[in-house]
This record gives sequence, C-alpha cells and structure tokens, in this order.
Amino acid sequence: MAEMNAALKAEGQRTMIIGDRLSLRNDAQRDGGLAVDEYANAVTSNADGSVGYQLEGDRSRSQTSTSMCVAAKLTNVRIFDAARSEIPQQALLGGRIDDMLRADAKVGARPMVVADTVHRAKDGTERIGLPMVLTGNVPARVGAIYARKADGEPLLLVRLGTLDYTPAGLERARGTALASLDVRGIAPGGN
Repeated sequence: MAEMNAALKAEGQRTMIIGDRLSLRNDAQRDGGLAVDEYANAVTSNADGSVGYQLEGDRSRSQTSTSMCVAAKLTNVRIFDAARSEIPQQALLGGRIDDMLRADAKVGARPMVVADTVHRAKDGTERIGLPMVLTGNVPARVGAIYARKADGEPLLLVRLGTLDYTPAGLERARGTALASLDVRGIAPGGN
C-alpha cells in the first residue's frame, strides 16, 4: 500500500470519488440466501485529467484495505457535479448510453466521472479503450460504472454504495477552491 500511495503521489494523483463496489454472493446462513460484499473503489486524477485510475481495495471503505489494485487506467478524466439537475453536454457520449443517462437523471443519478479507459499491449504500447461513466445519486450515495460499447450501448460494469466526492473531487466538479476544507484527497483505502 505504501508503495502504491507513493507512486500515486509522485504522479500528482488525488482521489476524486470514493465508494464501495457491491458484490452479491450466495450465503445459506442469511435470510434470502444472499450476502453483499463491499470493496473500496476510488477514482483518482492528476490536475489536468490526463491520467487517472480506478482503484479497488480488498475491504470496504469503512475499513483499511491491506491491498489496493488498479482496476483501470484512465485518461481524459472529467469530473462533474452530479447534484446539478442537468447533464453536462460533455458527459454525453452518443448512442443509447445517452438515453440511459437521461433516464437515470430523472431518478437522481447523474454523471460524476467520464473518462476513457487505457489498455496496455504486451509490447508496452497503450491504446484508448472504451469510455466509461460513473453515475451517482448524491443524496442516496449510490451509483454505478458503465462502459459505452462501440455500438453506443451501455454496459454495466459495477454497482456502488457509500459513494461520495472527496473534497478534491467537489473542488474539481464545481470548479472552485474549497478553502474551508482539507483538499488533499483521501488516500486509497481510507475514508
């Protein structure tokens, strides 16, 4: 963890969004036979949004993760204020995913992050992959991550709970400095 935190700091990464990935599993000991596992999930970005990461821990964000992995490398990271009533034009990607975003907005879930995924080939070269959108219902603290497939269809990747902006994320989303708050961000694995 210390190594990853040092590498992220060296790249100028700050945590923008943090929550828990929700995963269902069979559990015969529980009523209904299901349990929900939670794993810390965060989106980071450098100052200009040219590089960011989707990170995942091995425990819920309410606990300190003992390990953190890069779930996705990102570029063109844009942070939006999901508390606003409209969807910014820059968050629309074209195709049926836009229809889904508009429908979700009617029930309070709007884009928090839009970015392009980055994939590394065996020879070390990188290429841009599918665009992704992290949507969130700010008052309910729930959200999801979707990819936009080549045909414009949305692909659900992850459901999220206990979802929040960090102070740095709010600052970026609103385009303002939050002088009264500590804006160093939240280290991966922390609250």
